[in-house]
Amino acid sequence: MVAYFIHTTKNMAIKVLVTAIGQQIVADVKQVENKDTKEMVGYWLENPRVVSYVPSSDPENTGISVRFGSYCAVSDENAFSLAKEHVVAILEPRDDVATRYKEIVTPNEEPV
Repeated sequence: MVAYFIHTTKNMAIKVLVTAIGQQIVADVKQVENKDTKEMVGYWLENPRVVSYVPSSDPENTGISVRFGSYCAVSDENAFSLAKEHVVAILEPRDDVATRYKEIVTPNEEPV
């Protein structure tokens, strides 16, 4: 039996993950390591939200809106692991994206 543990570091927090199938996921991210070999095997995602882009319906505004959707609408789970092979990039979110994400996943908490 292989034992795993979630490795929490200060440099891993709210991130944008781009998956191999092109999804962009905003989540609180931590590394998952094999407890015996210390090999990084994946990522632990808490409160993941899939990013979608919606063109403006206003003809004078050519911008887009960013929306956050549930990662899996048929599950109530808010945390799960994702194998490292499924992640092709990890990016820092823009400040406005991180702020909006926090407002969505922790609506009753006061900003720090």
